[in-house]
Amino acid sequence: MKVGLIGSGSWACALASLICQNRHTLLWWVRRPEVAATLRREGRHLEVFPEYVFPQQCVEFVTSDITAVLGEAELLILAIPARYVWSTLEKVDFPEGVPWVSGTKGLLFETGLRPSEYLSRRGVKELAILSGPSYAEEVLACRPTWVGLGTASFHLREVVQAVLGTSFFHLLPTAAVESLEWVGILKNIYAIGIGAVSLLGDNARAALAAAMLRELQAILSVWVPEEKVEVLSPPWAGDFLVTAFGTLSRNQRLGQYLAQGYRPRTALARLGTEAEGYYAALSLRSRISPEFPLLYTITRVLNEEELSENLSSHLLRLLS
Repeated sequence: MKVGLIGSGSWACALASLICQNRHTLLWWVRRPEVAATLRREGRHLEVFPEYVFPQQCVEFVTSDITAVLGEAELLILAIPARYVWSTLEKVDFPEGVPWVSGTKGLLFETGLRPSEYLSRRGVKELAILSGPSYAEEVLACRPTWVGLGTASFHLREVVQAVLGTSFFHLLPTAAVESLEWVGILKNIYAIGIGAVSLLGDNARAALAAAMLRELQAILSVWVPEEKVEVLSPPWAGDFLVTAFGTLSRNQRLGQYLAQGYRPRTALARLGTEAEGYYAALSLRSRISPEFPLLYTITRVLNEEELSENLSSHLLRLLS
């Protein structure tokens, strides 16, 4: 199958490796021409995983021309940061009848839409969500990984399983598409709060994480009442836990900078990479109410309505 992959970050590279391992044909769009040129010439992404070599026999082409990928792919996989989705896709025509898989966790900054909402509004009929505890570094190293595959289409489940599923990369099907997507968005915001409190020790971090999981379940019951999900399962709680406690979490590091007194934008610049939780919090500010006090507190700090250095104390006070 010809699989079009849109993205060139660490998660896109991990998905590219799975596509190649399953011996499908990869049509790969990357934003920057110089990255595309190096991938074509050497099979390596020097800025993300410089030691990893993508097998050239499965890569039909790497290009910065997105229309080339859209025009030939039989399946399209979206794997770019949410804040770049609109600028990347808004002015291009989508092929009719081609299914999409969204591996993007976040909200479109321009519209506040979830990626699946945006793709649906663009006319995509067959759509799946890929979300769960899945550090790209571990996927690329072939370490055991379990992620949720959210779709109402049994046919698309089978297709995605054939394209991405391996002996170590396990896809757990679910029809709770919206809940799965929301957890992938909200856990990044929560992880910023966890990062701030982590400077005070693991006891505080564990107590806060337990309260956050309870609040996350309450949010899903209000926002997506029609979807009854088992939150304490890999695609939901697992995704939250790996971001809250994993050593590779960018959102956690952002929270640590906030606790040290850096303003959100300064902390983000210091981080030097993407932190989806920051942008999601900006998009969700008008939707988050004091009914969910932990998320509300983190969101206020990220929107600079509260002082960054007070984040830890505010969150811990809510546990008492």
